[in-house]
Amino acid sequence: MSLTRGGSKVCDGTCRTVEIEMSESSTTRHCDVVEYRVGGKAHYDAASYDRIRYIGPQNEYKQTVMANAYMRLIRPLAGKRMLDVGCGTGRGVVEFARESHLAIGCDASLDMLGFAARKAKDIPSCGLIASNAGHLPFQDAAFDVVASLNFLHLFNIDSQRFLVAEMKRVLKPGGTLVLEFTNALNGAAVGLFRKWVGSQPGVLSFPHEIRSVLGENCRVVRVYGAPFPTVWRFFYRFPKLFQNVEKLGYISPFKWFCQRLYYLVKKDHGPL
Repeated sequence: MSLTRGGSKVCDGTCRTVEIEMSESSTTRHCDVVEYRVGGKAHYDAASYDRIRYIGPQNEYKQTVMANAYMRLIRPLAGKRMLDVGCGTGRGVVEFARESHLAIGCDASLDMLGFAARKAKDIPSCGLIASNAGHLPFQDAAFDVVASLNFLHLFNIDSQRFLVAEMKRVLKPGGTLVLEFTNALNGAAVGLFRKWVGSQPGVLSFPHEIRSVLGENCRVVRVYGAPFPTVWRFFYRFPKLFQNVEKLGYISPFKWFCQRLYYLVKKDHGPL
């Protein structure tokens, strides 16, 4: 069965990126536009994206703690078709492809997808496609699992609501949706202060705002938090010990004070 709409093809096992031609009506007028490219300013430079976020013992610890949380919500993946929305440089979708029947990463940045393609070149179950997250080029109910990680915080709440509705459209009834949000309550007063003064990059979300973003015809199954803010800069020195301590972020009330919140959502068996 074809996954795409309008005759567009998902890339094959060679993991070439395929650019989707959008009509004028398929623009992002309902959604913020965020551009990552080689040579972009600060955090928007695709060439330094991995180095800033993944390289070095502190980053490696933080990313491991976060991956432990969201993988626990996403699994099992065996035999499933998965979509990673806003896949960036491909670190997530490559790992998903190792466990799933098919994992497709989509991103609007061809520069970011270029780095993703290098990681995915030897993984036949991994596909990459260039498309806008607000207008995914896939049929309704095409995927068993849809995830969006380190992505939604780039957009305002109204745009998040629009994007999540599109993710639910391509998700099968009863399917799994896993979403990452930057928590406005992280570190209690720390997160509130950063939201108030606007010092935190991206959008910080309160739990009630997240619930409004999720919309109707779905239910929240589980929420995990990770990592604990600030202290992870010390915890990384003893990773084996503190990776277990960080699992306290999977339970209340601790999860509500973590830096990121991971929502496991199930789509209802019925029309959106």
